[in-house]
Amino acid sequence: MKLMSSLVLALGLLGAVAQPVAAASLRISPIGLDLASSERAGSMTLVNTGADPVNLQLRIFKWTQVNGEEVLTPTTEMLVSPPATSIPPGASYTVRVARESNAPVHDELSYRVFIDELPKPVDPRTLGQGVSMVLRTSLPVFVVDPKAFAKLTWRVWEDADGLHAEATNSGQRHAKIVGLTVRPESGAPLVFGAGLNGYVLSGSHKRFDLKLKPGTKPLATGEAVKLTASDGGQAIEESLHVEDR
Repeated sequence: MKLMSSLVLALGLLGAVAQPVAAASLRISPIGLDLASSERAGSMTLVNTGADPVNLQLRIFKWTQVNGEEVLTPTTEMLVSPPATSIPPGASYTVRVARESNAPVHDELSYRVFIDELPKPVDPRTLGQGVSMVLRTSLPVFVVDPKAFAKLTWRVWEDADGLHAEATNSGQRHAKIVGLTVRPESGAPLVFGAGLNGYVLSGSHKRFDLKLKPGTKPLATGEAVKLTASDGGQAIEESLHVEDR
């Protein structure tokens, strides 16, 4: 597939890191890298837990959020090595992710490593083989000043498409939003998901959407709500009023 100069991917694709990666026969650890600005490289371990060899292609993209959308752009700032490998059954392999430059980092740099399992070679003479399913997963890589932190402001509104919560990050570090919930003064909590909801990159904003179940009491403009979540284990609690979008 030809790479475009930039790729806009749906949240579902980028959400592949919501749980520890154990799809197909591949186990990956850790499921993301946070490199200090003084570090040049980091590594991940890939373990083939299956009974057959696994052939992999690895690529890395610059990751930004533009107008709330995820954007991936080919980059030479960061390298992933090797770009392709084959891991025998039961074996492990170390993948290195390295910066091209050792220049100081003033604002966080964010990337995504894509690991694609390549289909096994197919004999065209064999009939009835069906569809070959392969693994694709995406892992975040950040380069940041360890003393930097996220600084979030939130707004909430409701429309015909459901409930929306938007975070703007004016800090110098990403926020990893987990367990996002909006609690009205009366009625049940509105949960966007108990696990990873997504990332808000430094200097960016991101909207989280929740399709409401039929019969859910609508929120009125101006109604007081409490927004809760966590960011890397740090609790987020905000008292807000529902806005008129």
